[in-house]
This record gives sequence, structure tokens and C-alpha cells, in this order.
Amino acid sequence: PEPAPLPDEPETEAEVMGLPKLERGLRWGSIFLGALGGLLGLLASLWLYDYVLALIARDDWIGWVAVVLLGLVLVALLMIILRELVGLMRLGRLDKIRHEADRAARQNDKPLAVDVTRRLKRFYRGREDLAWGMQRLTEHEHDIMDAEELLRLSERTLVAPLDPVARAIVASSAKRVSVVTAISPNALVDMMFVAAQNMRMLRKLATLYGARPGTLSLMKLARMTVTHIVLTGGIALGDDVIQQLVGHGLTARLSRKLGEGVFNGALTTRIGIATIDVCRPLPYIEQQRPRFRELVAEVVGLS
Repeated sequence: PEPAPLPDEPETEAEVMGLPKLERGLRWGSIFLGALGGLLGLLASLWLYDYVLALIARDDWIGWVAVVLLGLVLVALLMIILRELVGLMRLGRLDKIRHEADRAARQNDKPLAVDVTRRLKRFYRGREDLAWGMQRLTEHEHDIMDAEELLRLSERTLVAPLDPVARAIVASSAKRVSVVTAISPNALVDMMFVAAQNMRMLRKLATLYGARPGTLSLMKLARMTVTHIVLTGGIALGDDVIQQLVGHGLTARLSRKLGEGVFNGALTTRIGIATIDVCRPLPYIEQQRPRFRELVAEVVGLS
């Protein structure tokens, strides 16, 4: 007798939990937003078209100056769009290289490790600060037979030289946040400065590791950083952590503003370490991940 056919596997989370499947109707909100965006885009295009024709119709210097300025605006807009696209593409390439390198190390996949090394070399081609490491990797990569050892060599020659600079960027940003928060009399100014300093730190770290972020890619990087922090256990920056860093008796004698400065500096440090994890093109194979407590101790001047 033929074996009985296996039941179909549940495809959705609702089916796994035994919940009834809900039928979705038309998404009128999406239709409304799409139609409104298309209408506004059409109106803007018609206005621009009529405006350009009116400028060309003026056969005087005012019309030609306006046409030239409009051309510069369009060229600048095109370059901004291209920069944003390049930033998004490079950030996506970093993320893909890191995930495939991690898979190659775990599965000891030599062909995948070779492909990761080749793409990493192409990604960092032309960087003067990595020229020596690039040359050394090219000389020795064909002598290594093991996938993990090849990734170790790639990390040692191309990524490890960037790690101390990244650590210095995080420490400098955290110290600046701590000092300004401790002396600033306005809470709103504190919030604005901390946000601006953290975004500046994200941009520096991404640029260091080769992402070249624009505005959109910087927003995407911030979202990736927050997601990484949540997935790795969140931000544990309670009073117990601060007390372990600076001493149990000292924290009771600290002023409120100084305590806020230490807390915000620790928060910036945690965000910086998560950003390094996101931007680093290779996982930590041979090198050590920056330790949160050591960096915070360095920020508060206890190292």
C-alpha cells in the first residue's frame, strides 16, 4: 500500500499556533497614500514643465540665468540621489560580506571563504591605509587551505588595523557626551547634543569601515544598530552597572548632573560597540570584541 501523504506544513505563525487564518481585504490606506503620492508627483512635474517653458520663452539674461540655476539644481539633486544609492549599496555589501564570512567560518566552507576574501579585497581596493595589509593578504592567501585560517588572515591584515581607530572614535564621542551632559544646564540641549553626537559617531564608524553613508544609509545604519542592541540583550545601564564601574560609595556622592553624564557616556559607548558590530565586514575570529566595561571605565577616567 502507498504511504499516506504527509499533511501540509503550516506556513504562517497563526497556523502554527492553531489560530484561524484571517482574510485580508484591500489595503485602502496604501492605495490612498500611493494615489496621493502619484498625484502630487504629477502636479509637480506639470508645474516644472510649464515653468521651464516660461523661462525658455524669455529671451533675455534673466531667463537664461534661471535656466542655468535650474540645471545646477537638477544636477545637484541627481548627485545627491546617486550618493544615497551608493551609500545604501555599500552598507548592504558590508552586511552581506559579514554574514557570509560568519557562515564560512562556522561551516569551514573554503570556497565561500575565498569568495568573501576576494570581495573584501575589492571593497577596500585603493585605500592607502590598508595598502600594506592588502599586499600581505595577496602574497599569502593562496598558501592557506583552511577556511577559518583564511578569514583569520583577512581579518588580521584588512580589518584589525581599523579596530583601534574605531575604539578611539567611540571613546572620544562618549567622553564628549559625558562632559557636555554634566555641565549643560538644559535637558533639551542635552538630548539634542547626545543625538547629534551619536549620529556623528555612527557616520565616522561607517566611513572608517568603508560604508560612505549618506542621509538615508545613516538612518538605515541607526535602525540596524538599534535592532542589533535589542537582539543582543538590550542596554543594561542601571545603577548597579554604574556602581560597579566607579565604585559603590562614590556614586552616592556624585551630583545628579555628573551621574547623568556618566550614564549618557555609557549609553553612547554601548551604541558605538553595536555600530562596530554592524559595520565591521568580518566577525570577530581572532581579534577581541571591545569590552563595554573597559570602554566605560576609560570614558570616566578610571582606566
